Amino acid sequence: MMSDPGIICYQHCQKKEKVFSFKLPEICNFCNVELSNTELRIPPFRVPYPFKDATKEMNTVVIKPTYGDFLHNYKNSTDLHIGVTDSKGFIYEYDVNGITRSKNETWLQSLPIKVIDNMNSLLKHHWDEVLYIVYNQDSWTAERYDSEEHNCYSFVLTFLKSLHLQDLQPYLYNKTMFCQQFVAPQARIAAKYISLFRQLKDQNIVVQ
Repeated sequence: MMSDPGIICYQHCQKKEKVFSFKLPEICNFCNVELSNTELRIPPFRVPYPFKDATKEMNTVVIKPTYGDFLHNYKNSTDLHIGVTDSKGFIYEYDVNGITRSKNETWLQSLPIKVIDNMNSLLKHHWDEVLYIVYNQDSWTAERYDSEEHNCYSFVLTFLKSLHLQDLQPYLYNKTMFCQQFVAPQARIAAKYISLFRQLKDQNIVVQ
């Protein structure tokens, strides 16, 4: 599972275009000036890597492709799998195998979805307590799993509704509303990074 590949962005002699690459070249691709001896319009900076190890994202909703990973396998039509972490980094997820609680490595390249900002210790405790209660409900057996009607999103939405947080309730009516509010904005950021990464695999630089 690939970690941050380290995409950098910089600008030298072009007026508007930003240059992306995996490393800063010795010579500018446009004017052939040595970059180590000249001032850059935009000094090199690392493009923020949107994916995280879910076990280090506490009290968070996390998503990943159902199969494979984001950088190599994700497409707009790809099914996404969703889970929830507790304050100790355990991932709670529901799929064809039923409900599980683990720290397995398939979540090393996940997209964290912060549904609550600035959680205090009391709210973290409430989150853990409610999550454990929902986890132990009889609803989440392998036999009851249905890919359309009773799936990973059903588990996550049931948990979030059970928190009884007024600010969240308007977005928990169904999967579509939840995704529009919380998943889609993060997915767009991820999609841009994925596109850039795949272009750079085929060429040394990308100019935007």
